[in-house]
Amino acid sequence: MKVIDFRFRPCVKAVVDSIVSNPVFSGFVAATGFGSKPAPTLAEEVALFKSLGVEKVVMNGRDCETVSRAPSSNPGVIEAMSAFPDEIIGFYGFDPYKGMDGVRAFRKAIQQEGFVGASVDADICRLPLSDARFYPLYTMCCDLGVPVIMTTGAAPMPGVPMENTSPVHVDRVAAHFPELKIVMSHAAWNYPYEALSVVYRNNNVYMDISDMNMIMWMDIFVKAINSNLGNLSDKVFFGSAHPFMPLAEALETMAGFEFADGVREKIMYGNAKRFLGLA
Repeated sequence: MKVIDFRFRPCVKAVVDSIVSNPVFSGFVAATGFGSKPAPTLAEEVALFKSLGVEKVVMNGRDCETVSRAPSSNPGVIEAMSAFPDEIIGFYGFDPYKGMDGVRAFRKAIQQEGFVGASVDADICRLPLSDARFYPLYTMCCDLGVPVIMTTGAAPMPGVPMENTSPVHVDRVAAHFPELKIVMSHAAWNYPYEALSVVYRNNNVYMDISDMNMIMWMDIFVKAINSNLGNLSDKVFFGSAHPFMPLAEALETMAGFEFADGVREKIMYGNAKRFLGLA
């Protein structure tokens, strides 16, 4: 079966450094020893996912540097896309505190640098997804006809309130910007019923079910997706959240879920291919 991974960051040194240097990931780093081993090269990471049957990956940038020590990862995404343009699809990380300078940089990223959409981390930026400081970005996304990935389902992070990424905020944005295609990454797992409701009731909202070990209520998601109420099975993407959840482990976990006939192929490949406009 062909696979598109909708949330994959190559575990290269720049990505490792961006995680290790960000205080919100301190618990994860301490518990797992993440970053203690030599990082693989980008070519090795691409070879890894291709060996596992993954055709393309979405690499979403992260820019929260105004409120964290970690630098923007957008330069690393550009480097990865440039080296492997047929395998890596980049979404531009947006820092809402950078105002119109950030919006202009985003426009340049779409028009000149090969990015296909925006990526926001409201949890780390400590702003609700429906905060007005995100709205210039959402407006520009509509103007350019590109989607936005919203990281939802906040993991254990010191000082980070999960309410900022509640599906209620996603629902509000979806209502204000009906032309804006939205992907709730990590499926807003803290709020399973609300997340599914928002995808169901908004034609412009999708979700990826990445980092599945963190999604404690996958049985709820699987049952709802299999029901195909509101075409849910057409609006869900597989994502590994590599390197937080290694790709091989994510694929093995995904294989254990009992999806209805035809649903697994859509989640693993078909839905993302259509959403991204791939030939």
